[in-house]
Amino acid sequence: MKYNLSLRQLKTILVVSDNKRLIKASDILSLTPPAVTIQLKQAEEELGLLLFDRTSNGLKLTDAGSEVVKCARNIFGHLNDLNNKIEEVKYAERGSVKVGVVSTAKYFGHNVIAGFINKNPNIKTFIKVAPREEILKDLSSFELDLAITGTVPFNRDLDTKAFGDHPLIFISSPKSSLANKKIIKKIELINQKILTREIGSGTLNTLQSYLDETKLAYEPYLTEVGSNETIKQAVISNIGIAMISEHCCINEIKFNLLKKLNVEGLPIIKKWYVTRLNSRQQSSSAKLLFNYIFKNAKNFLP
Repeated sequence: MKYNLSLRQLKTILVVSDNKRLIKASDILSLTPPAVTIQLKQAEEELGLLLFDRTSNGLKLTDAGSEVVKCARNIFGHLNDLNNKIEEVKYAERGSVKVGVVSTAKYFGHNVIAGFINKNPNIKTFIKVAPREEILKDLSSFELDLAITGTVPFNRDLDTKAFGDHPLIFISSPKSSLANKKIIKKIELINQKILTREIGSGTLNTLQSYLDETKLAYEPYLTEVGSNETIKQAVISNIGIAMISEHCCINEIKFNLLKKLNVEGLPIIKKWYVTRLNSRQQSSSAKLLFNYIFKNAKNFLP
């Protein structure tokens, strides 16, 4: 049986599934909430199935809705690829590329991309800075061609190449009782308020693994704060301590606004990666940027 869903309806379904709320989706789509409702109703009537369950927490995808969203992401991904291919044919090396930068990498990521733009001024380069999970989601949905990331989950369809070391450290305020200790044992952290990134953050995952032994004796006090900038300001104010990328706070440590703590087992040396989808055919522009980051990004690390 053939179904006749328009690209507009598929786009509406995608936006609603990402945002869960009609009002927010309608703002993004520049439609009124009733118009969004009509689009969804027409799509459901065409398929003969409900795509969303209406709950008190917003719109939740049904099994049928999940399948439609999966196919819609592929469709728009292929359309985006088609656009890039046409641009390459029309403008030779003047294609476009969309690159994501995880929030922790923004302290050097823009300089990396600026270096690429200087060497390839005719390639339109779009940059998105966002938390890791959002960047990975945009890669999977073909919204981004590639990204600068930290460690990514192994079960994803991703091609990653490491280009440099990524040290994780503990920081405190110079006023903290830990600031001047020569060595801090892991068990001493259980009495500290530890400020963390959002769930899904690579740094939070590393912190939880690092604290696993400590948790056997005591559950450390973890407080989710948000962005690296918010965490740094909270630590400067002596609200707590934090595990953080050393690349995020080079200047604050240099000017004694923050102290790098001598905690046993640290720094933990992770890696920075340039990341793309295995299953996606890359445009010439995307390949060029991927290789540029892999070969040159280490020169931009703090």
